[in-house]
Amino acid sequence: MKIVFTGGGTGGHVIPNLVIIEKIRQLAGHAQLFYIGSKNGIERKLAEKAGVKFYGIQTGKLRRYLDWQNIVDAVKIPIGITQAIHRLLKIKPDVIFSKGGFVSVPVAIAAGILRIPLIIHESDLTPGLATRITAKFAKKICLSFPTTHPGNKTQITGNPVRPVGDATVGRKFLKFENKKPIVLIAGGSSGAVFLNLLLEKSIFEIEKKANIVWLTGKGKIPPHFPTVKNLRIFEYLEAEYLDVLAAADLVVSRGGANAIFEIAAAGKPSLLIPLSSEISRGDQVENARFFERAGAAMVLSQEKTRPYDFSKLLIWLITQPERLAKIATAAEKLSSKDSADKIAKIILDVAAK
Repeated sequence: MKIVFTGGGTGGHVIPNLVIIEKIRQLAGHAQLFYIGSKNGIERKLAEKAGVKFYGIQTGKLRRYLDWQNIVDAVKIPIGITQAIHRLLKIKPDVIFSKGGFVSVPVAIAAGILRIPLIIHESDLTPGLATRITAKFAKKICLSFPTTHPGNKTQITGNPVRPVGDATVGRKFLKFENKKPIVLIAGGSSGAVFLNLLLEKSIFEIEKKANIVWLTGKGKIPPHFPTVKNLRIFEYLEAEYLDVLAAADLVVSRGGANAIFEIAAAGKPSLLIPLSSEISRGDQVENARFFERAGAAMVLSQEKTRPYDFSKLLIWLITQPERLAKIATAAEKLSSKDSADKIAKIILDVAAK
């Protein structure tokens, strides 16, 4: 049995694939697994680290705004489709699983041309452009949210997340010398400029009341930032992240689906500041508001949030343990800890036919 995975561009598109890959190894150790993605994307490093044979192709980003790179990428996509066809003809997979993102589009189109069964997964509340393009080629569409893209191809599986970490291990790693609440500020694998700027201007107020773990994103630690006793600052955490998440009393995050479902699986209350719909398609805002309506998060608008208001709300929240507990309970109800198992079984079932 041969299974090809695709998807990338951000950790949110790759990490769920790796979780499913691990589950398939448990359920069908005989399966041969392959990954097709962007030549220089984050997916290459993560797939190879997981021991999956990786093949790189040309990929072009799908933008909704005018940019000269659109011309370059318009050329890259057909090249990528041709490269994907060539690679798939050599592999001869029984099924292809796509986690989405612009990286997946050439592979999904190639699957349609070659009539290879394709399964796709949509993380967000509403389907993105890549999903809308590739859905026509898909045999099955797996969904994270119960209201997304209904149809006879679809199945609600939830969003695959990594195992919950160990809070004791996380606290030992952080080495805070007091018992103040731990606030984790995480803007994703590439960081979030807005969250970083917000924290830079409010950190000295917050650290009086809380211990802060700040994940800035690669290359985004502010230069010459003063030493703050109750602060631990990192570009990005890999193996340690899940334990640090488990140790946190409150998480501040964007509204990316993978991030908020991992927070939910860990049973953590969160304050979400989604990427503004003025500079995106609004998927993060929709994800965050869904969690808010379920009582599973508090949400702030990026357009209206100022450092003083942010620090004031954050400090107030960490003094409200009962409220945080209610949010955490509601979040855990939305979690999808068995999602990887559901999707792996769908993949194996399609591959076996």
